[in-house]
Formats: sequence, structure tokens, C-alpha cells
Amino acid sequence: MKSAGAGRPLLAAAALLAGLAPWWLARDEGAKSFPGFLVESKIPAAATSPFFQTVQVNAVNNHAKSHSATLAELPDGTLVAAWYAGSGEGAADVAIYLSRRGVDGAWSEPAAVMTRERVQADLRRNVISLGNPLLLPDDSGRLGLLFVSIAAGRWSGSSMNLAWSEDGGLTWGAARKLTMNPLANLSALPRNPPARLVGGGWAVPVYEEFLGKFPETLWLQPRRKDYSAAVSRVEGGVYVLQSALVPLAVDRAVSFFRDFRPARWMSASWSDDAGRTWTKPAVTGLPNRDSGLCAIRLSDGAILMAFNDLSPGKRENLRLALSEDEGRTWRTIATLAEEAGSEFSYPYLIRPSDGTIRMVYSARQTQILFAEFNEAWVYEQAEAAR
Repeated sequence: MKSAGAGRPLLAAAALLAGLAPWWLARDEGAKSFPGFLVESKIPAAATSPFFQTVQVNAVNNHAKSHSATLAELPDGTLVAAWYAGSGEGAADVAIYLSRRGVDGAWSEPAAVMTRERVQADLRRNVISLGNPLLLPDDSGRLGLLFVSIAAGRWSGSSMNLAWSEDGGLTWGAARKLTMNPLANLSALPRNPPARLVGGGWAVPVYEEFLGKFPETLWLQPRRKDYSAAVSRVEGGVYVLQSALVPLAVDRAVSFFRDFRPARWMSASWSDDAGRTWTKPAVTGLPNRDSGLCAIRLSDGAILMAFNDLSPGKRENLRLALSEDEGRTWRTIATLAEEAGSEFSYPYLIRPSDGTIRMVYSARQTQILFAEFNEAWVYEQAEAAR
């Protein structure tokens, strides 16, 4: 005689397959439409005189943890930065904070734009914490905010959400959960800047933390008044994540990965079919001690990388490196921060309309620092480092 629980594994498997169906449909939709990358190679280098300056965005900070900053430029030139902050990673009081820099060059006092209570009401489901914001400036002038909400556990119990602002981040509409991955839509997180797509939308580097760590691409493409969401795999395995996606041409791109294998070297992968498929990750000449990195393409086609170099501690410095062969070889050109026993991490780089390079990163787990510099400064550093 069969026990009452004998059929439960079969029922569980059937439930899992049913849960996977929306993801596979979304994944197929993304696989059929790789429109190509919008590569703005004609953005000129900024003013010829080298300059570099830095300032703390959250000058008044009452949080034990401020981390994972993102940055965007609005059509009028206003810069917007966002990050998560609270008493600790995964804590109930963590919120998404936002600050704006206007034409006067001053950053506004940070304001909480997404709290656990608000997101819980928007999604109508349990939320225990928030994290990993990412800003998406829309062609129409709207500003999107991707972020994760944690329903259980830590990052492996997270889901990705999207909200929109019609006034440059001052106020926000309701957040909605994106359906884009399997296993009850758990564990997808954004991290690095999105790549614009031909015809509108973005290819957003995301990664999974459930049952392994691996990078994917979230394809957000225009559909009526909103965006469709689909994912495609960049690499399997359990050793690379948090890819930095750099378009090289409409159909070519390179991705650089945070790598937590014992060898501790950054790895890279290339695509020649607009992100549909990728080469097997190859080790590069830059170290990576399981830490976040970011990269952008300069006006001459070279790639600039911000990364944590080797040090006695895990992330005691933040350096810049330059590649002139699409990421295959590198040379370190500058040190942005270095302090024994401290941490400088999660750099986020953009190069908007005027060609000036702008960057935010976490310092000492509590500060959000903003730096801006031009290509003349980059190449001055590169020459001095020869």
C-alpha cells in the first residue's frame, strides 16, 4: 500500500514545471529578438586640459551600511545617484536612497525613495529587505529604477522589481515585480550599467545567486506603454558573476566578470552576435579577489576598467586600468583610493553626453563617493605609468 506522501514528489515536480513555464516563454521571447547594441562611438573626449575631482554624495550619513551605488544622467544634464543604505546588508530598515546633482554642482540631501513598507504594499507580498538599485534613463525622459526585494533569507531569496519616475527621480510610481527567471522568480540581481539597444530599451547585466552564481542578460524592450522582460544566459557554472557589459559594435560586445575561483584573476567573454551567444570566459591579466568591477568604452575605442587590485585585505584599494585591444590585455594606470584596513568597492562608471567620465563607488562601507574626470586625465595617468 502506498503512503499518503508517495505522490508528493511528483506533485512538487509538476508545480515546479508549471512555475518554470512563464520563464521559458520569456526566455524564448528574448532569444528571438537581439536587436543589437546602440554604440555611441562619436561622443567626443571632454575638454583637453586634464582634470579630476571627487566629492562625497551622502555628506550627512546616519547609516552603518551604504553600498551598491548607481548613476545616470538626465536629458537636462542633471545627474542622479542611488544606493541602498541601512543598519546592515539584508536588514529590515534598508531603503533605496537617491540624490540629484543640478547645474550648481551640489548634490541634494539623500531621500529614501523605496522603503520596505512601501514596496511590500506595492507588490502585495512579504518583503524583508531591499538592495542593488540600478537607474535606467528612458529615451522619453522618464527614469527607471531596477532594484531587488528580499522575501526570504538573503540574496538567494530576492526578486527584481521595476519602478518609473516622470520627474527625474523626485517621485516614483508603484513598483512591479519582473517575471524573468525560474524557481518562483528568485535570486536575480542587477549590478552594472545597462547597454542601450537599437530601437530602444536595454541589455542589463544581471546575475543569479540561487543554486549557484552565474551571469545573465536582462533584455528590457519597448512594448506598448511599458517594457517586456526576458533573460538569456551568458555563462553557466558557479564561478563568475556580476558582468560588466561593454558594447564594441552593433553586433559585438565584451563582458568582464567578478571571479571567485582560487586563481583570483578577472575573466572576460566576447559575443559576435549581439549578445545571443558568448565565448567561454578567458582569464585576463587583471586580478580579481571576488570583488565588483566596472568598465566603459572611451572615445578612441579603448576600454577603461575600475577594479580592486590585490592587497593584504580584500578591497583596500581601487584602481583604474586601460585596454587597447578590446579587453584582452591590460595595464594599470592610476590609483583612486588606497587605505590599509578600509574597503573601496562596487565602482559604477558612465560616460554621458559631454564625454566626461563619471563614477560612484562605496568607501569604508558608509560613504558614497562621486568622481569625475576626462580622457585627457586618463591618458596623462597612462603616460606617467609607462
